[in-house]
Formats: sequence, C-alpha cells, structure tokens
Amino acid sequence: MDAAALRELAGRIAAIKQAAYATGIGATGRKAARSTLTLHITDETLFAGGGIARVEQFGPVYAGQLSELLGHDHVTVQPVIDLNHKVAVDAYEIPRRIRERVKLAYPFEQFPYGTRETTSSTDLDHIEPYRPNGPPGQTSTDNIVPLGRRNHRVKTHGGWTVTRLDDGALEWTTPHGFKFRVDHRGTHRITGHEDEIDNEIDNEIDNEDDSEDDNEDDNEDDNEDDNEDGINE
Repeated sequence: MDAAALRELAGRIAAIKQAAYATGIGATGRKAARSTLTLHITDETLFAGGGIARVEQFGPVYAGQLSELLGHDHVTVQPVIDLNHKVAVDAYEIPRRIRERVKLAYPFEQFPYGTRETTSSTDLDHIEPYRPNGPPGQTSTDNIVPLGRRNHRVKTHGGWTVTRLDDGALEWTTPHGFKFRVDHRGTHRITGHEDEIDNEIDNEIDNEDDSEDDNEDDNEDDNEDDNEDGINE
C-alpha cells in the first residue's frame, strides 16, 4: 500500500471514529474500556463501507458496524502478512511471527472434524516431531499446525500420525488405519482402504472363532476322558 493509500485509509478510520463519537460509544461521554480486538478486513471493504469483516473469537460482522468496534482512540493498522512467504527458525520455541502466520492460514484447528477456532492460546504442533539434533528449520510455517489441547494430546500420545501432502492438505491416520484428509474445505474420509480394514476385522473375528472352537474341542475331550475314567472306576 503506497503513501496515498495509507493517507486515505487513515482518513477513513478517522471518519469511522468521528461517527462513533457522534452517535455511537463516544456519544455517551463515557470513556471506552481498554481492550484488544483483532479485526480482519480488506482495504476495498473498508473504503467502500460495505461488505463483511471478521472479528477474531466472534465471527463475521457487517462493515457498517465498524463505528461500534473502532469508536475509541487506540486503533492500530497492521500490514498485510503474505502467507505465501515461508518462515522457519532452528529453535523448538515458536516465535510470534510464525504463530501469527499459522493463525491466519488456519482459522480453525487442523484435527479431523476439529471445530475449535485458532486463537493466540491455541496449541501449535510440529507435524514432523522436533528433533534436537535434527536439521535446521524444523520449526516453520510448513511444519506447524494448530490443534486443540485434547486433540494435541491424542496426536502426541494416542498413536495418530499426520503427514503434509504436496497440495498443502494434511493426511491423518488413526491407530486402526483409517485415513482422513483435512484441507480448507473441511475433513474428508479417504476411500480405498476400507477393504483392508474389513479383512483385518474379519481375520480377528475368525481368530476368535478358531480359539473358541479349540477351547470347545479341548473341553469336550476333557469331558469324554472324565466320563471314561468314571465308567472305568
């Protein structure tokens, strides 16, 4: 955004604040409580005064409601983050610049059928587990995804595995071999492996039946031997 666009943007925000003090929160004469609100909006929507914006931990709002949201003296405009720019560090700890990019790239956790919104307190997980003596750049925007605390523990301790596909989607595999694809459209069960799972289940059932048959045969033989012993006596 060039200098002229920035001036126009500042003027638009000033107009919104003035409207808020005329008819909104400032008209009451009370000082607005200090709080932090993160609003995602395009410059086109802001200039036009119509359209949809997104408020973190709240959801979509009409751009016409901005006077209610921005009607105070502390408005900070952050530059647009290019999510195509990959960022990586060598340390295990995840820096703020990676956290912010991951939060923007994945508004919701990336576990199959996950519903938790990604916030500043959401767990961030290394897809490929971090190795202290491993290669550099293991903590990167390509290797970090948001997970809810419970699902993070399931992935770490419950036998679930995940891999990054070439198109950026995630492929999750359960301890029983079921596979799910998670992408920007949601969760999709991957087909083509049900027969193998069914065969595995059938084999387990057959093994259980064989074991029961063997036990029954052994019991019958034991009973016959006992009966014969009783007759001989």
